[in-house]
Amino acid sequence: MPISGTTADAIAVGGGLAGSAFALELARNGASAMIFERMRGPHHKVCGEFLSDRAQALLHYLGINVPALGGSPVETLCLASGAARASAQLPFAAVGISRLLLDEALLQAAQRAGAKIHRATSVERLEACGGRVRVQTAGASFECRAAALASGKHNIRCLPRPDAPMVGFKMHLRPAEATRAALMDVVHLIAFTGGYLGLCMIEEGTLSMAWIVSSDVLQSVGTSWTAQSAYFARQSPFFEELTNGATPDWEKPLAVSGLPYGFMRSETIAETIYPVGDQLAVIPSFSGDGTALALASGIAAAQAVLKGEGASSFQFRMLATCKPQFRRALIIDRVIADARLRRAGIVGARLFPSMVTMLVSATRLSGLDSLITSADART
Repeated sequence: MPISGTTADAIAVGGGLAGSAFALELARNGASAMIFERMRGPHHKVCGEFLSDRAQALLHYLGINVPALGGSPVETLCLASGAARASAQLPFAAVGISRLLLDEALLQAAQRAGAKIHRATSVERLEACGGRVRVQTAGASFECRAAALASGKHNIRCLPRPDAPMVGFKMHLRPAEATRAALMDVVHLIAFTGGYLGLCMIEEGTLSMAWIVSSDVLQSVGTSWTAQSAYFARQSPFFEELTNGATPDWEKPLAVSGLPYGFMRSETIAETIYPVGDQLAVIPSFSGDGTALALASGIAAAQAVLKGEGASSFQFRMLATCKPQFRRALIIDRVIADARLRRAGIVGARLFPSMVTMLVSATRLSGLDSLITSADART
């Protein structure tokens, strides 16, 4: 296949948060960057819509005015399992914003900085070639000095991640007026047999609901919104209470299968190919820091390219930073999966709310200071 006449210093394979952050950081530092996004326009994704303070700081560093996006403030975490529940103050001020809005804001920022966006462009192959990278699409082949593997939960051919039994879903709802007060300013985490779900208000009075469920449970319950929401209501009276009278925005939930929670890509693809976001590491979604990880990895990969640091060194640094958080998150994930342990955990959380605040802090991404030290100078 011939090489296209249009090349760049670097290409982001994927226009999500990690890919856009990668291209934006390069473009505003004088490097030419391109983004290949497989979707034609703004779209919803099966991803969390909760922004921690770390995610907000990284977005501020990238020049995104988070308050101007019109998200919903989140101050409290409510945990529930069966009839038991407990609440605690979050150790930071969070925000609920849809990925539809956030991803497009970051893509537009990258474009304003000079990155070229190619929508409706699926990458078929990504490979190192003579010290450079060849990015092959359905219509052309491009070469660049470096590339970010930023395809999120969608794997590129020959660059797979391990399969897993968990399936992720997302639905947007219009809550009933009677339940709106209980939903405002709170992120709800509700455990059930086979998985857990999160509820969070976002912009324009919309309730974002994301959940993961094991494929075994899914086979018996079914994949439709009617079947799954009925299952959640049987498992949790609190879920039924919060969503009573809510109207779904979509006919069916968005879905993605094979979520490899705990995955960390330690093996180097090539020194010129930088895995970022979910292609680098996948933290359990309850931690609420997947967005921060995507943004941080995109920025760090761009900075590595700018200073000539290879992908192996970049991956080692990023994973070393993430490992303590991943270990703690995976321990909590096992607690959530065990009915007896999660009941005991909620009793403990009700008696000692500060314990919940401490655990939230323990699963947050740390070591970001080197990425955001120049934030004030950039905004």
